[in-house]
Amino acid sequence: MKKPILSLSALFLALGLSGTALAQSQHEQSRPTGAPGQAPAAETPRPAQPALGESSDISDDEVARFADAQQRVEEIKGAYRVKVQENTEQPQQAMEVQREAQRKMVQAVKDSGLEVRKYNQIAQLAQYDADLRERIEKQR
Repeated sequence: MKKPILSLSALFLALGLSGTALAQSQHEQSRPTGAPGQAPAAETPRPAQPALGESSDISDDEVARFADAQQRVEEIKGAYRVKVQENTEQPQQAMEVQREAQRKMVQAVKDSGLEVRKYNQIAQLAQYDADLRERIEKQR
């Protein structure tokens, strides 16, 4: 499920948190293992779910609010994507457009009745929990 990942990273950035860990994680996933011509080394198993709590702790109301917020965040991202691309020749302007989009995404989450922390928690849990993803999809 790609949407929560995108929304999640946008909100982490909006909160001033470093995207370095996310970028480093993505880099490590794409890094080849083993020498050329050799089979890749076995991957280290990942934990089934980080210590984020249980999806059963997420109420139906929170799931509905999350689905609403996620839809709004995606709409904002879509609207601002073009604006950012139009300003690629002007990096300062493009950064300001991105900051404006991030502020609006955070506000969209808050307007849905969720705190950004809770939105991020649900988004992260949904990456690991198929039942939670299904609950979110039913709200759309």
